[in-house]
Amino acid sequence: MNIEIDWLKKTEEGLWDGFVLRHSGSTFYHQTGWKRVIESAYGHAPHYLIAKVDGSVRGILPLFKVGGKVVSMPFAPYGGPCTVNKDIERLLIDEAISLVKEEDLSYLELRNPVEIPEELLVTSDSYTTFIIQLHKNPDILWRDTSKGARRSVNKALKSNLKVAMGDSYLDEFYHIYSIKNRELGAPVHSRGFFEAILKGFPGRSSVQVATADGRVVGAKFLLFFRDRIISGWAASDREYKNISPNSLLTWEILKYGCENNYSVFDFGRSEKNTGSFNFKRSWANARVVDLHYQYYLNNTGKIPDISKLTLKRKLFSRMWSALPLGFTTRFGPSLRKHFP
Repeated sequence: MNIEIDWLKKTEEGLWDGFVLRHSGSTFYHQTGWKRVIESAYGHAPHYLIAKVDGSVRGILPLFKVGGKVVSMPFAPYGGPCTVNKDIERLLIDEAISLVKEEDLSYLELRNPVEIPEELLVTSDSYTTFIIQLHKNPDILWRDTSKGARRSVNKALKSNLKVAMGDSYLDEFYHIYSIKNRELGAPVHSRGFFEAILKGFPGRSSVQVATADGRVVGAKFLLFFRDRIISGWAASDREYKNISPNSLLTWEILKYGCENNYSVFDFGRSEKNTGSFNFKRSWANARVVDLHYQYYLNNTGKIPDISKLTLKRKLFSRMWSALPLGFTTRFGPSLRKHFP
């Protein structure tokens, strides 16, 4: 079997995406649309590897060079290789390692949904996602939802919160997302990043909002891939925390998934033992899934530690949260660009 490994050509993007849609282990972020989002929003250089046998695609590995490292995939919870067998997977990883060595970069990072048994890679299991299996009948899902989550949803409904969904809510989402990230001490993505997602994935991305008295008090940025709905980013107004807008948004998108033939709701990435992790864990029917971030270390001796729980990160977050909103919104994307 003659396996050809090469860099993706523009004319092969259709072949790539066809393989992504057929492969059971692929994710939303493996699509070439995600490549265009990152290129347009942040200007990072893509290095997409494609493996073919007799002209047929048998494996892919999307990579981006971000500063002194190579990442699959930046600004996404998932990445890594998708292949039809382990031999092709190993060849793609070897090629990625060669890129890191040739350019004398610090490390290769693969964000793998499933751990790859590879002796050259070291693994961090700091991140998880939570998965909820959907039913055609939302009443069954409601019955299986934890009492605490149901109480929060009912409180939101009794408080007359309203939920809507559509691309036109991008500005409302970005405003509340910017406020929440400043409170958390985290630099924001640019508005252009989210706009590029909506333009690049029409009908497969959207914004969901919760309103109280005509004011948006909670929002989710949603992604749709095959039978899966992904909560990519979420934020809520802390002044309305007591009436649980995030819980209502979550329940409404779960119900939407049930009624529109989706099978899975993916809560998105969380670091263990953080506030978002605990919120997602409170939905009793949510199954925790560990994510395996694997590294080839070239010019560094240890896995990079970007945890929110480190002293350095806590000090930065405290400083950033004290800055004016206008400043964090304007300059946050310039920082976020370098932390994929």
